[in-house]
Amino acid sequence: MTVNGIIPSGSAGVFLTHEHLLVDFIGADSLSADRWKREEVVQKMLPFLLEAKESGCQTFVDCTPDYLGRDVLLLQELSKLSGVNILTNTGFYGAVDNKFVPRFAFDESAGQLAERWINEWEHGI
Repeated sequence: MTVNGIIPSGSAGVFLTHEHLLVDFIGADSLSADRWKREEVVQKMLPFLLEAKESGCQTFVDCTPDYLGRDVLLLQELSKLSGVNILTNTGFYGAVDNKFVPRFAFDESAGQLAERWINEWEHGI
C-alpha cells in the first residue's frame, strides 16, 4: 500500500528502503504541521526524487514516523509529482529519552497501541 493507494503486484520495482523526505526533531509535544511549508519542502525534495527515479528507483520507503514529521499529504503530493511510489509507516520513535513519543502513548496498553497502528494500516493515516 502506497500513500496514494494500492499498486499492481510486481510494479514496485527498485526500492530505496529507509529514507526520510522530512524530519522535525523538535519533539512530540511541540510538533505540528505548521512548522514547515509543504510547498517549500516539495520544491526542495522533488528534484531528489526525480533524480532517484531517473536512476531506476520506482519505490521510496519514507521511514519518518508520526511525531517526528510524518506528513502523508506531503508524501502524496511528492509521489504524484515525481511518479515515484512512496510508502510510509506506523509507530513511534523512542530515541533520545522518548522525546519523539507522545505522552498518551505511555498511558495506552500494548493492545491499544497495536490497535491504533493496525487501524492506520487498514483505514489509512
